[in-house]
Amino acid sequence: MNSERKSLGQLALRTVIQLLFMAYAVSLIYPFIWMLINSLKSNQEFFMDIWSLPKEWRWDNYAAAWSSANIGKYFFNSVWMTAIGTFTSVMCAAMPAYVVAKYKFKGSNIVYALAIVGFLIPTVGTFGPWYLLMQQLGLFNPLGVMLGYAGGIGFNMIILYSFFKGISWEYAEAAFMDGAGHFRVFLFIMLPLVRGGIVAVCIFAVIGIWNDYFQPFILLQDASQYTIAVGLANLVEVQKYSANYTVLFAAMWIAVLPILIAYLFLQEKLISGFAMGGLKG
Repeated sequence: MNSERKSLGQLALRTVIQLLFMAYAVSLIYPFIWMLINSLKSNQEFFMDIWSLPKEWRWDNYAAAWSSANIGKYFFNSVWMTAIGTFTSVMCAAMPAYVVAKYKFKGSNIVYALAIVGFLIPTVGTFGPWYLLMQQLGLFNPLGVMLGYAGGIGFNMIILYSFFKGISWEYAEAAFMDGAGHFRVFLFIMLPLVRGGIVAVCIFAVIGIWNDYFQPFILLQDASQYTIAVGLANLVEVQKYSANYTVLFAAMWIAVLPILIAYLFLQEKLISGFAMGGLKG
């Protein structure tokens, strides 16, 4: 009897926890669904009832957001900045991670310690020196944004360090015996062996750079160079006066859709990559 009561209690507790998680998931998904529904209404219909389904599906709101609101230009700015920024950030993290993990030299532990300490320093505390540095170097342009994404000592380095630490050095020794140099061993031997970590870090970098608002907002002076995050913020300000919210919702969906698709298809690689890196570390 006691065992039956215990099993029933565990089942009830598990059911309650599952219902709570389902409710939490719905609370996260519902705003996106609401935004999608209202992006397909006319502006007049939106103000009449923000909760109803569209009587007439206005797909032209997306065309208006793409062209009239310049979301198309901002979208492609974000695409090339995200591509270049992801490549530079991952490579600038992989190189020090590989050196610290596989080569013994004075100060190697200090480099790794600095990467750890970086997590303890609030980002807001670095804004002042960072702004003055960019100003003195004249980097209020896309190049400055790209350099900002190239910081190698940080989260990405720690993850990749764990992967490189778990790779046998025998692969490199065999390549050295065949006449390969250090850079060639890193690029063609060791880097492919940690592709799980590279993929995970790339996904993380893509999401972070695509959604980044602060650096492009501060460093990009020309409106034609704005990323989609900055462009959306400007569009929100414009819609305060024109109140064409359905076009704004369409623009938001254009901005969020690539990240949603990428995460839906690659979430397993992201989670498994970080988990493997943590276990190897």
